[in-house]
Amino acid sequence: MPDPIEFNPVDSISAGALGIPGQRRFMIQARSNGALLSVLLEKQQVALLAAEANEFLDRIDAEAEAKTEPRLDPVNDALCGQVVESEPLFRASLIGIGYDPQRHLVLLELREHAEADDDGQPIIDPDLEGFVARLYASRAQVRAMLRHGAASVEQGRPPCPLCTFPMDPHGHACPRWN
Repeated sequence: MPDPIEFNPVDSISAGALGIPGQRRFMIQARSNGALLSVLLEKQQVALLAAEANEFLDRIDAEAEAKTEPRLDPVNDALCGQVVESEPLFRASLIGIGYDPQRHLVLLELREHAEADDDGQPIIDPDLEGFVARLYASRAQVRAMLRHGAASVEQGRPPCPLCTFPMDPHGHACPRWN
């Protein structure tokens, strides 16, 4: 198994999509010391990450004794949302989130391979070959990334009012119009 890739900490982190609706590729990208890491995600993973990570960060903020972290300025906030064209290293099948309270950094762990038990819970098998990326970022950077990721998800094709499947701009074969 390759050694884990660690960006500790990231200079910037982003989540978003490239391409036209219906043919987009969703990614998380991180930069650190001039290196760029791109990891493919599914649209649903970006949406779920935005919802779950925001709840996680809200709990951390509530537990924090003092807000020791500065807010992002508008320039850095924009950098945390900008996804650029690049070749992804792998497709993430599992995304984990954690927090280092001593350094006030959020950990996003992206795994290429993971299995699930009978209940659908992930099983991390260290013997599985595949990439693992660990990205450490500030809470402000992660919140900015999540805002941009959620906005990317919302910018997709509108749902059909009858079947809720995505509608293409050039037409839609709705199964309800059988």
